[in-house]
Amino acid sequence: MLGPAAFFPACAPELADTGRRRAWWSVGVATLLAAASLVGSNAWVSWTSHGYAYDSAATVPSRGVAIVPGSRVVDGKPLHILRSRLEAALALYQAGRVKTILVSGDDTAAAPEVTVMSAWLRARGVPADDIWSDGGGSRTRETMNRAAALYGVTAAVVCTQTVNMARSLYLARAAGIDAVGLALPTDLGRSKRYLATESLKTTLAFAESALRARPAAAAPAPIVATR
Repeated sequence: MLGPAAFFPACAPELADTGRRRAWWSVGVATLLAAASLVGSNAWVSWTSHGYAYDSAATVPSRGVAIVPGSRVVDGKPLHILRSRLEAALALYQAGRVKTILVSGDDTAAAPEVTVMSAWLRARGVPADDIWSDGGGSRTRETMNRAAALYGVTAAVVCTQTVNMARSLYLARAAGIDAVGLALPTDLGRSKRYLATESLKTTLAFAESALRARPAAAAPAPIVATR
């Protein structure tokens, strides 16, 4: 189909400029909307999680379960981030602030996070019956949804780093868990790349929680296989 420029050759440059301006305007609007979505969702998640995080095991309110989201393991050992989470959960357990520890993450030959976490806790005196192992928590959202829907968790302390805490608490509470957090110090906040990734994850968490229904709660207390 012939466009206006075919019939009005003298107007062709002006029409081309108009088209370019419209294209740039569309790009600008899309960029502003994306930025507003990113900033707005992160601000909302931070606000709704405010007041639920604690920086000391001695001040965390008692809950039935400590939730430890998975992270990298190497040669059968947890790396620093995951070890800090496990140490926090162990401190809560030893202080009697939780009765059970739910370890959740991947559990494959390449990434045996749950197996390593469970073994780490057992080696430090936590009975196998007090360790719940979930190999289906490949994402924080899955960890929280499965904790509520499959393991019957209604109240928990989430053990994770400060930079991940707002998102983790938001997802836990969106899953129907009365969650508080033990926020662990970390240097990850110094990495602009890590903070940018966390910001994107937070926006995704907000969007998924808003668009997808909360999982149905489990009926009885779960029977959980430990490793």
